[in-house]
Amino acid sequence: MKLLPPARTAAALIAAGLLLATATPAQAHVHVHADQAVTPGATDVRMTFHVPNEKDSARTVGVRIEAPKGVRGVRAEQVTGWTAEQAAAGDAGRTVGWSGGAISGENGVDFVVHIDRVPTGVSELAFVARQEYDDGEVVTWDQETVAGQAEPEHPAPVLSLDGAPAADAAAHAPDAAWTAAVVCGVLLLLAAAGVPVARSAARRRGSAPR
Repeated sequence: MKLLPPARTAAALIAAGLLLATATPAQAHVHVHADQAVTPGATDVRMTFHVPNEKDSARTVGVRIEAPKGVRGVRAEQVTGWTAEQAAAGDAGRTVGWSGGAISGENGVDFVVHIDRVPTGVSELAFVARQEYDDGEVVTWDQETVAGQAEPEHPAPVLSLDGAPAADAAAHAPDAAWTAAVVCGVLLLLAAAGVPVARSAARRRGSAPR
């Protein structure tokens, strides 16, 4: 068997590790992001929830977003083709929604939510999203994602807050990135171990009688 030169062997393994480390799985989940960095206690926050349609045989016809406890003043922004449904009056009203529209195929729609105040003493906002299909099924996105474990089937949309302690932020790192980092480290170790082995094989070939 013809071996690659040691340098090329190491380079190939390192490149494969970097490719795995930067790759992200193509998963259609409900995601949330804010227009700007959000800190605990922030006011007048605008965030966008991207809701993809996940069923080939049905359309998404309703969306509900429930904010976590401590959030004050939740409001739904109007979306073209949809009717926004505002939260009930009072501190207990933390759920907004949209109806009257439809998301079909592999399309997705952005729904914008405004909150008046973010609670203090928290490092993230974990929302609950309910996705209603025209076949009657309701999918609830509320499962916690735990570092080092497989991603749940219906993870909750989570907005990380700026200023969170480093240890706490690391605890909520995506499982895919953690796995990729481990794989990359293993490949780098294999590359390092493979260089002397390849060199030894090359020396044996060079010293063999012709």
